[in-house]
Amino acid sequence: MGTPDFDVAIVGSGAGGGVAAWVLASRGLRVALLEKGRNPYPSLGTAELRGSLFGNDEIRGNRHYAFHDPFIEPRTFRAGAGAPLHTGAVQPLGVTVGGGPVQYDADSPRLQQADLRLLTTFGPVAGADVVDWPIAYADLAPYYDEVERLIGVQGLAGADPFAEPRGPYPMPPGYPPKGGTLLAAGAASLGYHPHPMPMAVNSMFYRGRPPCVNCGFCAFGCPVNAKGSTAVTAIHDALRTGRCTLLSECCVTELLLEPSGARASGVRYVDPAGDVRTLTAGHVVLAANAIETARLLLASATPSHPEGVGNGSGLVGRCLMFHIVFEAVGVFDEEIRSYRGRIVTHSLADFTVSDGSPDYVRGGYVELGGQIRPVREGASYPWLLHKGLMVSGRYRRRIGSVAMMGEDVPVRDNCVELDPAVRDVYGRPVARITYARHPHDQAVVDRYLPRLREIAEAAGAVEVLEVDERTGIPDTKHLLGTTRMGTDPATSVTDAWGRLHEVENVWVADGGVFPTSTAFNPTLTQQALACRTAAYLADPEDPHP
Repeated sequence: MGTPDFDVAIVGSGAGGGVAAWVLASRGLRVALLEKGRNPYPSLGTAELRGSLFGNDEIRGNRHYAFHDPFIEPRTFRAGAGAPLHTGAVQPLGVTVGGGPVQYDADSPRLQQADLRLLTTFGPVAGADVVDWPIAYADLAPYYDEVERLIGVQGLAGADPFAEPRGPYPMPPGYPPKGGTLLAAGAASLGYHPHPMPMAVNSMFYRGRPPCVNCGFCAFGCPVNAKGSTAVTAIHDALRTGRCTLLSECCVTELLLEPSGARASGVRYVDPAGDVRTLTAGHVVLAANAIETARLLLASATPSHPEGVGNGSGLVGRCLMFHIVFEAVGVFDEEIRSYRGRIVTHSLADFTVSDGSPDYVRGGYVELGGQIRPVREGASYPWLLHKGLMVSGRYRRRIGSVAMMGEDVPVRDNCVELDPAVRDVYGRPVARITYARHPHDQAVVDRYLPRLREIAEAAGAVEVLEVDERTGIPDTKHLLGTTRMGTDPATSVTDAWGRLHEVENVWVADGGVFPTSTAFNPTLTQQALACRTAAYLADPEDPHP
């Protein structure tokens, strides 16, 4: 065979793909970064990074091209085998250069050592496939350091007594708005340990990007690039090396293998003109997200991999996890105007460590903040009372949320499969999601939702609304677990470095490699894992950052 077009082809430019591109290009490899979404950053990769094409427009933002379009690329969902099938938007993530981090809240906590040792620390869960990770916190720590410097994370070292020891954050915490301050005071009055939420949002000028202006529209893309999304940090730096080629509006439809099935030769994709093209590469890194990576592996089946590429264990697409997110929304007499500023500014980890009780069930990280914007607020009011309620701004100006990021135990029947009937705009089978909440996860909600209510009430809320998606389609945007890593090829899909057990040059660098969902927001860990995987791919003898 001839020389491949690139040393590495990366599928997806989100949290993992963008970081992997930066690591590989920085180490001298020729990288193709393929992204099916558009590029909303006209100056990306140039000498001077300027503003994006995003704006503070809730209506436009909800229909912006950066979001997953369920009309041309639907997914299907069912709450168990044989349950009614929904077709449309299911866990939509950003479809744009930069992926999900373009739209996320930028919450960036690290994991605890216990998150990587759930089976050993807390024991098995009946009906779930709980395992320990094949790596320890010490294996991730230097990559956390590297990624935090790259994307720019604000925080206060030592403020969380339950966190693993660490050095100072790249930036101090930003200005605390009223909502987070009130809720933090309420939590502290109950003996909890609130602290500034670690966030990939600039609190000062950092690496050529300005500080946050507290506009309150983080979820619709940052107009000034103050949010450290993968696009304006990792991808921008990767492009500036001259060794990374960004191919936006290019949808990868198939992973191509050599005849033996032991190695990949590249990918097949549809370009912006609709033409089908082939790109060859020495390695392929899959970072499309846990749903789309699993879908691509299953759709790329060959005679040597009849059940999907790398699926000898039968686990590709299995153990899908979303996190269990529930909240107590406090309504206050006074105006706190939480629609301004960062969505979440404070947090606490008290419920992630055992309280010694015999019936203890581990909870998750708690976010203190929350907001409702005008369009969403207006949609919730009856039309006869609409004007008066909008003028008073009861839920826009007077709310604060106490939300938990609860663990979602891995269950093999929660999965991604290829839908036998529904096709997308490219003619491919769409992802069919089967997912139901495990009784363990419901126990987490039952145990901790009353405690979240207590925090809101202690902060002075005169009314508390409990919000929990017990039924319906989860919408956490946390996609984890469908290509879990491990040491045994019979019980995992990739090794501890993210490489497929069965294909020596295919790697996974997204949330699919998570063996368990953990009790914390996953993005920073996805980025640290991608940094670690890419460093090993570039130099197995010296994979340190």
